[in-house]
Amino acid sequence: MCRLINPSKSEIGVVSKHILDKIISAIIRSTHINQWKNTSSVQSWFNKLENNEVLSFICFDVCDFYPSITEKLLSKALDFAGKYRPISSHEHDIILHAKSSILYSYAEPWGKKTSSNLFDITIGSYNGAESCELVGYYLLQKIKEKFGSICDSGLYRDDSLGLSKASPQQTECIKKDLCSIFSNYGLKITIEVNTKTINFLNVTLNLSNGKYMAYTRSRNIPIYVNKRSNHPPHIIENIPKSINKRLSEISMDEHLFKEAAPLSEGPRSQWIQSTPHI
Repeated sequence: MCRLINPSKSEIGVVSKHILDKIISAIIRSTHINQWKNTSSVQSWFNKLENNEVLSFICFDVCDFYPSITEKLLSKALDFAGKYRPISSHEHDIILHAKSSILYSYAEPWGKKTSSNLFDITIGSYNGAESCELVGYYLLQKIKEKFGSICDSGLYRDDSLGLSKASPQQTECIKKDLCSIFSNYGLKITIEVNTKTINFLNVTLNLSNGKYMAYTRSRNIPIYVNKRSNHPPHIIENIPKSINKRLSEISMDEHLFKEAAPLSEGPRSQWIQSTPHI
């Protein structure tokens, strides 16, 4: 099987991205739903929390989010977005047309088993992330309508983090309802509830003491660059500064910074760690 034309990089995808950017900006201004762009925005949200002793985390991950988004679900998300920014039929058609993916297998057009057409949101496409964000906003709104302020959730791409003000037993019921909400749209989630400490993106958040610190996944083994390599000198020189800045930003205090630092230091007499990809 081969991709004759790379549909994820079509020029109409660029046009679609610009349209979706404007739509998403309008939603952000009107709803204030938590759609995080980076770790810093998550930290800012965490620092503003109050009454942590009565809160617990709800963390869930949407399995295969990009390929699981159907044309029907995206259309529903666009209808939802239309409440905050008018979307013309022409813009609607451009967004959907940019999702047409042409694949051939044994001289025959190939499509997803879950769809009868060529609709597909591909990872790495010009407008894939924006489409994912738009659907995320729509789902967060559904969660807000269902639970109100008792369950405050936010989303970063396909990873979601929320807070429950309910009792542990009630939170277990919320867990089941969340699974049902996503299942109604053909999405499957893995979910963890009733925890005071959670690893999210590249930070560990602790409700018990209100602190956060650096978190490195076990499979993310540090990569080191030889200081005598042929990388440009200014790159080699700035790698330690960049790492130090990153660790400082995601460590709440000096003690937590020192706990995270050893993994990033390496044998300094010979190696300097490369900048982590976030």
